[in-house]
Amino acid sequence: MFPRTSLVIIGLLAIAIITIGALFYARGPFAVWSHHMAVGASYMKSLKESDMPPWIERTKRLLTESPPDSHSVGVYGQGGKPIPADLQQLGIIRVDIFQDQVCYVWMGGMDHTDLEVDRLPNDRFRLIAHYNDFHSRVIWESDPRSVKPLTDLTRR
Repeated sequence: MFPRTSLVIIGLLAIAIITIGALFYARGPFAVWSHHMAVGASYMKSLKESDMPPWIERTKRLLTESPPDSHSVGVYGQGGKPIPADLQQLGIIRVDIFQDQVCYVWMGGMDHTDLEVDRLPNDRFRLIAHYNDFHSRVIWESDPRSVKPLTDLTRR
């Protein structure tokens, strides 16, 4: 078989590769991505009823400014217009504007963390928190009769 020295060298190489991989995972781009997702998730979990009107007004304004058949990812941020300062302070990196929907994105790409604001019929709105690709939750929905209860959803 192998001499004892060869086994020691192979063992040390395996330990070095595992250590470098762990450091890359803990301190590399994954840590930054994980931080963005955690910031977005904690903000969305902290939203209260009184926080909804500013999000709805901002969404109304953005939908009015956008063409009706718009399907635009990254209208603000990442190659688009600059992100407004108040959204930057929240850690939002991109704003996507679609026909009846605006997504305020903390993390996009491999995984997603965003606040989706949907314009519904009769000038109603729904806010959905997408914490990652597997867990989403309706956090608020306007309804003339009542506010609907919070509901877990699966990502579209």
